[in-house]
Amino acid sequence: MRNPRFRTLTFTLLLFLSFTLLAIFSVTTFMQASEIIDRQSISYANSLALRYEERLQEYLKRVEAEAHAMSADASQVSALYRGDLEAFRSHLRRWEEGYEQIHYDFSVISFPGQGRCQLSRSYVPELSGLECEHLIEKHEGASYQGWMVMAVDGETLAVYSIPLDLATSGKVVGQLLMGVRLAGNAHLLNQIMSAADPLHALQLNLKEQRLTQLVMDDEAGPRGFVQVESRGMTTLGPDLYLSLSINDKGQAALRQGLGYTLVYGVVLALLVSLLVAFWLSSSVDRQLQQLIGFTRLANRSRNASWKEMQIREFNQIGREVGEIVRCLKLREHELEEVNAELSTSITEKRSILQHLIQTQENERRRLSNELHDDMAQMLVAVKMNLQLLRDEMGDFKGQSQNLDQAVQLVNTIYDNVYHRIRTLRPYELSDFGLGVSLSGLPAIPILEQMDYAVEMDIRQERQLLPEVTSHLYRVAQEALSNVIKHAKGTYVLIRLRDEAEGLRLVIADDGVGAKNLASRPGQEQGGFGLLAIRERAEYLGAELTLKLDGGVRVELFIPAQYAYASAGDEPEQICSA
Repeated sequence: MRNPRFRTLTFTLLLFLSFTLLAIFSVTTFMQASEIIDRQSISYANSLALRYEERLQEYLKRVEAEAHAMSADASQVSALYRGDLEAFRSHLRRWEEGYEQIHYDFSVISFPGQGRCQLSRSYVPELSGLECEHLIEKHEGASYQGWMVMAVDGETLAVYSIPLDLATSGKVVGQLLMGVRLAGNAHLLNQIMSAADPLHALQLNLKEQRLTQLVMDDEAGPRGFVQVESRGMTTLGPDLYLSLSINDKGQAALRQGLGYTLVYGVVLALLVSLLVAFWLSSSVDRQLQQLIGFTRLANRSRNASWKEMQIREFNQIGREVGEIVRCLKLREHELEEVNAELSTSITEKRSILQHLIQTQENERRRLSNELHDDMAQMLVAVKMNLQLLRDEMGDFKGQSQNLDQAVQLVNTIYDNVYHRIRTLRPYELSDFGLGVSLSGLPAIPILEQMDYAVEMDIRQERQLLPEVTSHLYRVAQEALSNVIKHAKGTYVLIRLRDEAEGLRLVIADDGVGAKNLASRPGQEQGGFGLLAIRERAEYLGAELTLKLDGGVRVELFIPAQYAYASAGDEPEQICSA
């Protein structure tokens, strides 16, 4: 995935932050508003429950007023007291016709002293099975006045009791019981209900028992049901209370409208945030691109100047960048000059070193030739003269022994001179080539005396350039000298092979390595010997590989065009390890 641009990152980040803040704000606002709406709805429902309880209490008061009005009608009481039922019913009918609406469901007039009881059931045929005597038996007594809730013959009744007295004597002769049916009385709930109220259901309860329930028809539209109960503050006691299920459509509509408003507001705010984020990211990116362009321009030219922009911080950054780039360009110019001088110095030193190596090689060749041509021949002549002199003198006065010692001394001097000649430049290099010269290195007998196992792997037949022969001989000589001085091992490999691509020389041992030599003052990674090996390899155009850990391995590979006298002179068979 490609790295996104700064503008894309800024735009995405601003949009994400805006969306997050709007989401948090919307959810918080909706929850708080819903909580307020719920509290208001519950408060409204509680007030409505209190209002319905007041209506129920008002209904009971009307029943109570009707009971007082009936007990105050002396003609009805006297007719029933005398046993004239026809006159009583006639008076009762006329009395009820005087009211626009009768609120009580039944009335009972009893005269305990005479054993008479009269039940009027008003508009409630369900009370036809109710026995007057059973109702009287459940009552508290003739002297009781007030409301009570009674369960008689499977019916739950609210009964108001008032004593009856004769107008002529004022004597209490009976009891008037008037009340309403509580269980299954939808008429009662209809009387206290208002069509304007948002009721879904109205229920009359006695303790935990549901007495009457009235459910309204459902209507289309949003719903928000709230369940509340009244406090039971009527004259019937706290056990009788109302349960209201309120369909607060206003609450539901308000909640729905709030949700729509928040959604539309969030969408609108997101659109605004989108535009603002795009404008901000584009503005910042435009000035950032200008800053990047100025950096590139200043990197090419020290005379580049910063053009002022709208954002002050970017102007400060631009000026700082311009100053930094100018300083860097100045330092870069100075560093280039120093590097050029250093490169020239290194090149000169390397040329001097290579010239010294070549001069040293030439001097060794000259000394070797002089020792071989002059000193060696003179020693041979001295030796021959001494031998002739000894032969002529015979055993004259014991002088032959001295002559033998002189001959032996001349032989020793000759051997030392011959060793020096081989050290400076062995004659095998010119006569027999590099392979034979490596086998005759003076270091090999020394290594064998140090109990080294020396393995010679020489498979080289092609004709080498003279300078390649000389330099590789010196590399092997220096590498074996390091083995003698530092290796402390038991095995040395000397390998020289012709390969398809060129010539390979390997000198390896199993000693302690040469990393410890790098810490010696004045020596670089194994001493001046390794430095000389590097210089010779570079001079020959060879690929040098040095392994200095766990034994030293010096490996040179010279391409064919640099190694052989004729690049087309291929051997018939090339063996490689």
